Amino acid sequence: METLDVAIVGAGWAGLAAAKTRHQLHPEESLAVFDSAATLGGTWAKHRLYTGLKTNNMLGTYQYPDFPMDTETFGVKPGQHIPGQIVHRYLETYARHFDIYDKIRFEHKVETAEHHENGGWVLTVRDIKVGDDIKIKARRLVLATGLTSEPFLPIFQGQEDFRAPIFHGKYLRNNEDTYGTAKSVTVFGGTKSAWDMVYLYATKGIQVNWVIRESGHGPAWNAPPYVTPLKKWLEKLAHIRMLTWFSPCSWGAADGYVKTRNFYHGTFIGRAIVDKFWSILGNDVITLNKYDSHPETAKLKPWSNAMFVATSIGILNYEKDFFEVVKEGLVKIHIADIERLSEQKVHLSDGTALHTDVLCCATGWKHVPPIKFLPEGITEDIGMPHTPSPNLFPYASLLDQVDKEIFDKFPRLKDQPIQKVQNSKYHTLLEDKGLSSNDDVTPSTELTPYTLYHFIVPPSSQFLKTRDIAFVGMLVNFSNPIVCHVQSLWMNAFFDDMIPSLPRNPSPEFVSRFQHEAVLHSRFGKWRYPGGFGHSFPDFVFDAVPYLDLLLKDLGLPIYRKNGAFAEMTDPYGPEDYTTVVDEWKAKHLEPEAPCLGPSEEHYYALISKRKWLNSHTIPIPPGAFRTFISSPKGYHTLDAIFVFAQSEAGTAVCISPDGILLTCAHCVAEEPSELTANTSFVLLSSTGNVVTAKVVAWNPIRDLALLQIDKTELFRQPFPFARIATSPPKFNTKLLCIGHPGSEDLEAERSGVKTEYDTLVLTEGTFRGLDKDQDPQDNSEIGALKHSCWTYWGHSGAGLFDRETGALVGVHSSWDDETCMTRGVPLEVVVAFV
Repeated sequence: METLDVAIVGAGWAGLAAAKTRHQLHPEESLAVFDSAATLGGTWAKHRLYTGLKTNNMLGTYQYPDFPMDTETFGVKPGQHIPGQIVHRYLETYARHFDIYDKIRFEHKVETAEHHENGGWVLTVRDIKVGDDIKIKARRLVLATGLTSEPFLPIFQGQEDFRAPIFHGKYLRNNEDTYGTAKSVTVFGGTKSAWDMVYLYATKGIQVNWVIRESGHGPAWNAPPYVTPLKKWLEKLAHIRMLTWFSPCSWGAADGYVKTRNFYHGTFIGRAIVDKFWSILGNDVITLNKYDSHPETAKLKPWSNAMFVATSIGILNYEKDFFEVVKEGLVKIHIADIERLSEQKVHLSDGTALHTDVLCCATGWKHVPPIKFLPEGITEDIGMPHTPSPNLFPYASLLDQVDKEIFDKFPRLKDQPIQKVQNSKYHTLLEDKGLSSNDDVTPSTELTPYTLYHFIVPPSSQFLKTRDIAFVGMLVNFSNPIVCHVQSLWMNAFFDDMIPSLPRNPSPEFVSRFQHEAVLHSRFGKWRYPGGFGHSFPDFVFDAVPYLDLLLKDLGLPIYRKNGAFAEMTDPYGPEDYTTVVDEWKAKHLEPEAPCLGPSEEHYYALISKRKWLNSHTIPIPPGAFRTFISSPKGYHTLDAIFVFAQSEAGTAVCISPDGILLTCAHCVAEEPSELTANTSFVLLSSTGNVVTAKVVAWNPIRDLALLQIDKTELFRQPFPFARIATSPPKFNTKLLCIGHPGSEDLEAERSGVKTEYDTLVLTEGTFRGLDKDQDPQDNSEIGALKHSCWTYWGHSGAGLFDRETGALVGVHSSWDDETCMTRGVPLEVVVAFV
């Protein structure tokens, strides 16, 4: 029997990301990806690429973070939706680039997966070409089949007499001959895929009867690519951190803005603001689409509140104006249920009989992978959907507890839309007269949702021990490639037992909390997105950024990835913000191959140590600090502007320009001019652990000041976060803050090499004590002329001294007076003259 270290099921976005990341971190392991199709891509596999298929996303938001879809290579221009053929080519290029294409076993379908008590799986795999079953042993199993691989098509009463093609939208490519043979088609469904089929047939001059269930969710929300009066790019709008606060979210606290979220969702005024936000967003779409401008388009006005629909909203990604196509008269919309079929006729609940040559169905998907898990009963332990029972996990008592917790925290969710949508006639598809199914599982089957910890691993003590199964991509959102990328890294850390918060041998108390969180997040979707699929699987839009925060926190990687706190709140997150997460993880946890950005080997491990601390800690700002400064966007940059030298000797710098100019002490970079000749470039770390290199552009040993220009960066992009320089010197006893790197070696110890155990970055408080009256303030070569009382250590040299009230830079710490024990620095007037 063949044995694999890792077996991955599915070769779409999720499976490729999982394979790439595992192979990247563990190239020594044996790995295979199994997919029943003949080509990779999942939804974007060749056999599913019908003419005219495009992404909802536009160029730049639908790509893996570490593999940009550039215009030169793929031919898609900014502002364009991406054709299906290009998406397929991009995924194949990605697989070949990262050496995983040859690991994909096409036309191999995993039929059963049997778990061994001590860990590992035995898979029964069907070789579709040959027609044989083979057994494969896998140490670890990754499910990445997605949620749109198994279509659901109901049985219509009378379909045996219909004598015309009936097919699900998944198989549109196989039925493209109907573009030339059909004179009239019926499209059944109101989802985005139904809109696509209506558009395709109508723009070819074919009469379309569009049937949207009277008892269903109604027509899907479809928005223009740019919304709001400011014409904001919709998929970017959903990734602006400050807008994510308007979405009730059970994992929202992961972003650190707990008080802000509590205000919006825990107070009457806050909830009124939230309701207004969603009302404006929904009304803007309705206004832009001009539904009421024609009797037919008026039937397409959504029935659901925009707040409750998640990814059920689509983007109008068509060459022609969709609503103008409807107004031309080739599309007739029927709000009714299908009761039966007869020879080339579709009979509706309102008595209408539609003559048709084709029946195209957008009737949903089976969200459970077609894999049988053994031994019997293991499905519940894995967290897979199953028939609910009070005595099976998730237990009824736990669900009641979680529901109360959700409603207490988010009272707005108590006011649920009637029967999932604003439709008192709503019932499930198979409750329609004349529709049935022989399938064991259908979209109407009552099942528990996917109940996975962080939507990735089973909430079971057994699988915490064995760590041999994970799910990637079993959720839907606007940022799926980014999520799959970060989930794959989290999955690897879990497999390798490198997530400190998840012990391999947990206590009963931990297991209880572990399961509670998994149930909380999975159950939350039922109440948050009743107009979408939250009751079945994670389905969210404005909650993607805090979800990524949740995963990155577990990994010990920085969650705030923008250049300053104002940008953090207002700039949309995108793939470019997560480009380096795998490299960051490798730098923190794996043996480095070569120094990052060029520090010498003797200093490299000092860099790694400092970076690890900065990545995992946030410097607390004292209450009331920067009070008059924080209302200004520029005020958010003070702490973000601090940098520490990566070399073992320590030293601090502060960025004073959006162009990346760093101010520090001259002696931090060189004691003598000859030293500058030997080394003009230095490696530093930002306060969040991002690596930069900078070259010396000015050095004055008399003033004891130097300027460095950042020339290489790991994550930062211009403009850099910077601190503003005060316009006037501080008054005597002005309260100050000093933010700097104390240094790791205890210079007061009797022997060398003793560590101080100080934090890598420390904020201390003190006051301005004036200037030394007996000293020329422009000469700081022996000792700084500025006196202050902030605690410092030898590594603080170059640390900024900031006015506690305004946050403005008023000096640079440089030295220590052994006689008076007064801390010293370079005065503001010297800094201004030097800069």
